[in-house]
Amino acid sequence: MRGDRGSASVSFLLVSVTLIVVIGLVVDGAGKIQANERADLVAASAARTATNSIGGDTVRVGALTLDAAKATAAGEAYLAAAGMPGTVTVTGEVVTVTVSTTYSTRFLSLIGIVELPGTGEASARLITQ
Repeated sequence: MRGDRGSASVSFLLVSVTLIVVIGLVVDGAGKIQANERADLVAASAARTATNSIGGDTVRVGALTLDAAKATAAGEAYLAAAGMPGTVTVTGEVVTVTVSTTYSTRFLSLIGIVELPGTGEASARLITQ
């Protein structure tokens, strides 16, 4: 029985380390998913805000048109207020917003992975009918 001494301690240590790694991956994976969802939400809100930038003749003429310069400025202002870097692209009556984000890891930082990158993208179309 003397040869069996300490074998339970090594097994317990290996199982404990494995569980900590799995828990860390779950926590940081969920955090990255939440960061991506927030980026998608900010991109969608910025795109909707940008599509509200209609042309100046709308009231007089009654035709809805998207003012590309105002739409871009409105989308970029929304992104700045949300604190997320991104781009706003206007193509015809469609505004596309792409947002970049990072998630600061909790457990993966122990092995040198400090941040996980993420993106969000959304488009909004001005409905004219």
